[in-house]
Amino acid sequence: MRILVAALLLGLAPAGTAAEAPPPAAGPAVTLDRIAAVVGEEVVLEGEISRLAAIGFLPRREGEAELAYRDRLLDLRVVELLREKELRLLTGLEPDAGEVNAKLDEVAVRYEAGAGEPFDRVLERARTSRDEVREWIRRGIALESYARERLLPTVKVTDEAMRAYYEGPFRPRPPRAASRRSLRSPRCRTRSASSCASAS
Repeated sequence: MRILVAALLLGLAPAGTAAEAPPPAAGPAVTLDRIAAVVGEEVVLEGEISRLAAIGFLPRREGEAELAYRDRLLDLRVVELLREKELRLLTGLEPDAGEVNAKLDEVAVRYEAGAGEPFDRVLERARTSRDEVREWIRRGIALESYARERLLPTVKVTDEAMRAYYEGPFRPRPPRAASRRSLRSPRCRTRSASSCASAS
């Protein structure tokens, strides 16, 4: 009787639940990629930043350390994701394919001039493709054009407004005498005001 009940339960169970055992552990867990940033529901992976750095997506600044360059790339991706979210809410601005291809060629030429090896070789080593780089560039150009066409027209600064700002109440003023004394001598912080005045 028990065998019949067990057979019935196994027959009624959904396919694959009772018959399949969990796969045996193959060894220690392996990290495939790390999360560099989370922006809303979007995730920026370290691998993406590494691929951007490998192809020299942004021009390097003179004397810039590798970590500072990667931070700049991460900042760029975070800002792009935030703008992209705004862009999706409003409307899409699709860039011209010729402009995207010209920028891709610019990145390739800049990399080849700096590294002295073919751009396709670094793409292979970075495990990315020209299409993926083209998509990064397309997204960046779309976001730049969004900012240029939608945000910049709302900011209007005239020469008169700048002159009034810098020549008006906000112009730089020299520090007061007491501030100068305390900045000049760090010992004034621990002495009395009269001994500082006599020391300067």
